[in-house]
Amino acid sequence: MATAAATLLVGLAACGDNAGEDSGGSGEQTVTFWHSMAGANGEAVNHLVEEFNKTHAGKIKVEATFQGKYNDSLTKLKASVQSRQTPNLVQVFEIGTQLMVDTKATVAFADLAGPAGIDTATVEPGIAKYYTVNGKLQALPFNASAPMLFYNKTAFKDAGLDPEKPPTTMGELAEAARKLKVGDGSKTTRYGAVASIDGWLVEQMLAAGGVQYCNQDNGRSGRTTAVNWDTPELRGIVNTWAAMVKDGSLLNVGRNNTDASAAFQAGRAAMLPFTSANLRDIIKGSKFEVGVANYIRPDNTTASGVFNGGAAVWTMAGHPKAQQAAAGEFLKYLASADAQGYWAAQTGYIPVVKAAADSKAFQETLTTYPDFAKPGAELRTAASTPASSGCLLGVMPQARDKMNDIVESVILGKSSADQAITAAQSSMGEAIATYNKSVGQ
Repeated sequence: MATAAATLLVGLAACGDNAGEDSGGSGEQTVTFWHSMAGANGEAVNHLVEEFNKTHAGKIKVEATFQGKYNDSLTKLKASVQSRQTPNLVQVFEIGTQLMVDTKATVAFADLAGPAGIDTATVEPGIAKYYTVNGKLQALPFNASAPMLFYNKTAFKDAGLDPEKPPTTMGELAEAARKLKVGDGSKTTRYGAVASIDGWLVEQMLAAGGVQYCNQDNGRSGRTTAVNWDTPELRGIVNTWAAMVKDGSLLNVGRNNTDASAAFQAGRAAMLPFTSANLRDIIKGSKFEVGVANYIRPDNTTASGVFNGGAAVWTMAGHPKAQQAAAGEFLKYLASADAQGYWAAQTGYIPVVKAAADSKAFQETLTTYPDFAKPGAELRTAASTPASSGCLLGVMPQARDKMNDIVESVILGKSSADQAITAAQSSMGEAIATYNKSVGQ
């Protein structure tokens, strides 16, 4: 992963050599936009593009192209760089932020905003802080989500638990899960909880308890040189998770997020730590009353706040000024209250600009799904701290995979939490050093 990132960086740095050339300044400008939204989300993207193109006919035409999942899109971005045919705009997941900044071949959204007539202050601060690097908002947050705890209110009532007081810590989750578990002889008919092995869930849990994921204030005050995993909080999370699987109160579905959500909706498990991006589907797909609560944190910690998941739209350098201006106009549209209101209403993602929450489309959605307001509120009320800003790390995708390895190895009894964490932290130290060297740090 570190070697691949270095290769990507070398290519990207080269692509900015002709930045600012003003060829093709007259006539209709074509803006290429690469995204990773499939299914209903992809249809919503296409609708936004079509609406923009209608109102800018003869002046600007946006060509949106699905490039596969986020990692697939980055691979294609590398190839486009090598052939010097990069898109104007590209959607990149949040953990690619440091990598994109290190390319030095992007145009900061904050620098585009002024000429495009965009007020960056309209972007929700709880979302903007993740993508703010070196004092600048580097990209336009587009699809933002937050971690939530979904739970079966009916099951809570049946188990004698207060459905208005869901768990707030990992320990409380484990205690509730044991009470919610239902069996028929040796067969479990309902697990107390279900969770996929997903490093993002762990990142967010640590943040919720004010625990920094990496050093240098989560990479916010200086270049990250190590992950901060050798902590009682992470050991507690992993050990509790493994204990719940062992006592049968938590259904282990491996690394498959879809299976976790499906098990919850089918009533096979009473609690689900998951992304808010699937809020609509989870509520619609469940035949019981679904509770939606703020995310849980490690035991013996004080509530701090989580950060956004999802992705942002980055502007690539090295394109003619007229094209860049046209791209800025499209970004202005994507950041508008109407566009964000529609996007949030159609997908379940959080409106990234303040006014979008008051848009007609989003307000109408709230009448049917009032819980749509909760993820945004969770991010809005998060403390403004390094822990709740997320870790900036060039090899963050690799770190997430390593965290998956930690959880999985302990759950399967292949190693202790101490052994797994120590080995993974050492491995990440080497990967970070290699990456930082590749970018001259």
